[in-house]
Amino acid sequence: MNINDGKTISVNVGGTLVETFYYQAGEPTKGDLLLMHTGGAGASALMCWYLNFNALVDAGYRVTAPDAPGFGRSVVVGDGNVKATDFVPAFMDTLGIAQAHVAGNSMGGVTLSHVAAEHPERVLSLTLSGGEPRVVTDAVMAIGSLGATPRNNFVREMFGKPELIFEDMRRATADFVFDRDLPAVDVVTQIRLDTLAEPGAYERAKGGAVGQVARRAISASDADYLATIQAPTFLLNGRDEPWFYPDEHRAALTDAAMKAALVIPNCTSTFLPYCGHWPQLEHPERYNALLVEFLASV
Repeated sequence: MNINDGKTISVNVGGTLVETFYYQAGEPTKGDLLLMHTGGAGASALMCWYLNFNALVDAGYRVTAPDAPGFGRSVVVGDGNVKATDFVPAFMDTLGIAQAHVAGNSMGGVTLSHVAAEHPERVLSLTLSGGEPRVVTDAVMAIGSLGATPRNNFVREMFGKPELIFEDMRRATADFVFDRDLPAVDVVTQIRLDTLAEPGAYERAKGGAVGQVARRAISASDADYLATIQAPTFLLNGRDEPWFYPDEHRAALTDAAMKAALVIPNCTSTFLPYCGHWPQLEHPERYNALLVEFLASV
């Protein structure tokens, strides 16, 4: 999987066009598998799935991984507002994919969990990583907004400088893993910088970073939909995120992520120790093997 393998297709999402950049390879011997990437500055399908894509193709799936609207090389045409949960079924329709196994990390997992709840006929199975979505417990409600954390504050500081530099982006990238010396951190850092060099990408990322401080507080109803998910679901999360969330919030957020397994009706869960927000990048061989085993079981 590399940037030159990607293709572009126009997707009509409720009357708004999204020029969607995506990767697709393999034959659907065992079915289709759709991957949705994490969020954040410079996020893309390539940076999220470059250690998983080929292994999942080799396991017998036709694997498709788009850049979400406004991320990577996927551009929303005009001023239309595109919801990610509307984009996914429209993207599947454009490619002629009636049903698929779906797997998402963080932002991508939240998107796909809503798709599974709202379009159950489209989702054969659901795999979530990155500790999201989570059940809204009293402890999580007490936290309120997570917009102003040390990690997010550094990202805003980074975008306030005259130019992005590798060292700053590496620090921001390393916050997502348990082992900050992981070789993948350097690779992902460079992919993120390359993505932000695309026309308009830097401005979008800077606006998102600045606006995140005003992120609204959590609502008690935000996770009610989890109980309506019908698809077999696999929570495949890292247990330890020492750099991602402040010390005072981490236990409550981890507990809330684990409790999602008690709410989603048909849910299997695995929490990997010494692993952070991106298990598919920090422990790719184990992630791939566990995902393929789960897919075979459904």
